[in-house]
Amino acid sequence: MKVIAVTNQKGGCGKTITSINLASALAGMGKKILLIDLDPQAHATMALGIDIQEPSESSYALFESFINKKEFDTWALTHNKHRNLSVIGSHISLSTIEQKITSAKDALRIFYNVVENKIPSEYDYVVVDTPPNLGFLTLNAILSADRLVIPIDVSIFSLNAVEQINKILEISEGMGFKKPEINFLITLFDGRSNFAKEFLQKTKVFLKGNLLSTIIRSNIKLREAVLYKKTIFEHALYANGAKDYASLAQEIVPELKGELVMLEEKAAVPQESGEMKALETFFKLHAPDAKNVYLVGTFNNWTVDSSYMMKRLEDGTWIKNVPLRSGTYYYKFIVDGKWREDPSNNKFENDKLGGRNSVLLVKTG
Repeated sequence: MKVIAVTNQKGGCGKTITSINLASALAGMGKKILLIDLDPQAHATMALGIDIQEPSESSYALFESFINKKEFDTWALTHNKHRNLSVIGSHISLSTIEQKITSAKDALRIFYNVVENKIPSEYDYVVVDTPPNLGFLTLNAILSADRLVIPIDVSIFSLNAVEQINKILEISEGMGFKKPEINFLITLFDGRSNFAKEFLQKTKVFLKGNLLSTIIRSNIKLREAVLYKKTIFEHALYANGAKDYASLAQEIVPELKGELVMLEEKAAVPQESGEMKALETFFKLHAPDAKNVYLVGTFNNWTVDSSYMMKRLEDGTWIKNVPLRSGTYYYKFIVDGKWREDPSNNKFENDKLGGRNSVLLVKTG
């Protein structure tokens, strides 16, 4: 699992749009992606249509756990936007974290420790959207990153980040942190402008090998997508913005060269339709010592989703009702992060990893 932090202390350079659409491009090309919004303004969260009411449902919980010395359930914070794209959103309360813990020992290692120990290894990439500053939250993201993507619009102010980032990395290396790969990305580029062309040439000389060859062109469709709470690939698949972010994903992950972006919707809960009706199907597991249990299977594309978290009864039994149409389904339980077949079901099928999936036959009508 690799961490890509998208950062620049300057606002208005396309940082959040880059975070969203780089993550969705990688997901649409088959990589399993977790997008984490660390900006208290929660622009990435809102741009994807995710509504978070409580701080405990957001990335705030990642840092609060450090303060309160309490465990948190990563899956409970995760929103599955698409089949390969999950999101941990942000909340305005995140802006108070720096004052609460900035002086604490290892405060700058909090997010690093979260990524190393709490984020499931099933993700190929974690993409982090950061605040438009070089404060506590951004530093946490930078010190956790394998790669920094720094969007720069056609403005001299965007280049101010170069010197600041280099200073931070020098200090972090002295603290024992890994040095990430640094990539600068030209955004909001208007090829009709002579100034933009001149800026590009000077930037190539100034940044040398750290400048990505992909250029994100000015494209109104990118802004429209945010307005409609969609990724560019959902809103305008053939627009220049979609082509540019697909190119960016392929440049960062060369093995994806030639792949098409095909975002698949997450599996929907079956509803009544025509003659075929969904039957409320009851799942249960006795696990009195478990802290959390999830139900996954072919009915939800084997996706760990907060909507499939099971409810615990007083006797330690975990239950979940799922409406299913007629058909054969394969499923498992995830108990405190470990996959288990259903011990009360003697019907099973071997899976490709040497384990077993429980089998359920549903007949309606």
